[in-house]
Formats: sequence, C-alpha cells, structure tokens
Amino acid sequence: MMRTPAGISVTVLGRGVRAEAMAEALATDNAVTFWDEHGDATHLRRRADSLYAALDGASLVVVCVDDYGAAARILGRAEQYITSRDVVNVTSGTSAQARHLAAWVGERGGRYLDGALMAHPEHVGKPKTVLVYSGSEELFTHHERLLGQLGSATYLGPDPGTAALYDVAMLNFAWATLIGYLYSAALLRTAEVRATATTPLLNHWMSTTIASVIADYAQQIDNGRYPGDEEWLELDAPLMDHLIQAAQERGIDTELPRLIRSLTHRGIEAGHGSDSFASLIETIAGS
Repeated sequence: MMRTPAGISVTVLGRGVRAEAMAEALATDNAVTFWDEHGDATHLRRRADSLYAALDGASLVVVCVDDYGAAARILGRAEQYITSRDVVNVTSGTSAQARHLAAWVGERGGRYLDGALMAHPEHVGKPKTVLVYSGSEELFTHHERLLGQLGSATYLGPDPGTAALYDVAMLNFAWATLIGYLYSAALLRTAEVRATATTPLLNHWMSTTIASVIADYAQQIDNGRYPGDEEWLELDAPLMDHLIQAAQERGIDTELPRLIRSLTHRGIEAGHGSDSFASLIETIAGS
C-alpha cells in the first residue's frame, strides 16, 4: 500500500467489521496499518505483526474495539508510544469512560478525540454517514479532512464525554424508531400486507409530516412550553386504546403501546392533559 503525498501514517487498533471498514476507508489517501490483538482481520493488506510495530511511526492512532476496557488495556500496553500521539477512539461506551481515557492520554502528552459512528459498517466511507466527535479541538481541526473519509464529521465540543452521550441518545432514537416500524409492519402483516408495500408510504410520512413535528417539538422543549393547539394528550389517549385493542384482536404483543399509553396517562395525571405530546419529556425526565 503506497502512501500518497497528502496522506499521513495512520494506525487502526481494532476488531470486527466496523474497525476493518474504517481502515479500508482511511487507506484511500493514507498509509494505514491495522492491528487486531485477536488476529481476525486476515484479509487486510497491511497488517502489523505486533502492537509495537503497528504504532511505530504512526501520526494518528484510531481505536475501535469491543469496549473501553479493551481500549484502555491495549493503549496501556503501548504506553510509551502514546506520548505526543493523536488518539481518536470510536469505541462505544459511556461519557465517564471517555473522560477517563482522555485524561489518561492527556497525562502522557497525547491529544484525545472521542467519536461515535452512527451507522452500520457498510455505511463507512460514504459522505452522508454520520459520525460525531468531542474532545481535543486541535486534533479534530488538524485531522478533519482525514476524518471526513469515514463520513460526515461533526465536532460537538471539548468535553470528551459528549460524543458518547450523543451515541446512546441517537441509538435510542434509532431503536425507538425502528421498533415502531417493526410493530407497524407486524400489525399490517396480520392482514397480509407486505412490508415492502407500506415502507415507501412510511418513509414519505417520516420525511414530511413526522420530520416537521420533530422540529416543532424541539422548539417546544427548548422553550419549556407545550401548547396543545392542534393535538394534546387527552386527545391522543383514546387512540392508544384503539391501537391496543387492534393488537389484541390480531394476536400482537401489546407491551409497546401499553408503555406509550402508560407514559401518556402519567403525563395527564401530572397536569399535562391539555398540553402537546411533546410535554411527555417532563414525565420521562421525572420532572
């Protein structure tokens, strides 16, 4: 693998298809060396035989392993190589873990950037793929072009823990959205409606109506006011009963709509009956 004039020497310490996809995307314009402590990535062209060989001469170290425990263990083994190095960690974990690892790297003279890939491995390298970063602004600015090879790079600020918080928040959004889709598909399947037949309609609804509702809710949340001019909890609650009844009649699990109805009833009991659905954030937050 040849190094281009504009490229730098990058070492990817990783495991699994996410790490391998990142290594391949970064190798487009840079000299990339890959190291996997388990030796699983046998198909990559430039693999190091040892951790120390992988890190020798690397200008940037990208870490993508199973968890922060593994990341800390691997970097700890190579402590002497971390001095004055730039470290980008895209391992999933908590904000506290990210801050702890950032402090460890900083104490050894390195710069640390925490990151999160909000996509599947097959999306790595595509311009619209979402990745978020927080930590050293100097590191992000210096390597922004390179990070852009992985996807759209968004810097969230100097707190190393911010990207990890966004990671879990956005995963929650994805899982909640997708479980809603799966529930709708299961309900419609009882009437022999194929998922491929309804998905275009649902995607259109998401990109038009639902997207605008989310934007409106964002304003309500930031303002702390939830006007029920067009929809309100006491209007929504009976519709939830209809959903549960339809699911029961068709033999579908009712746990999901019961959870939504429970949150709605709690919101009404807390005095938000005439407020919009967005007011449930106060119930969720325990306010």
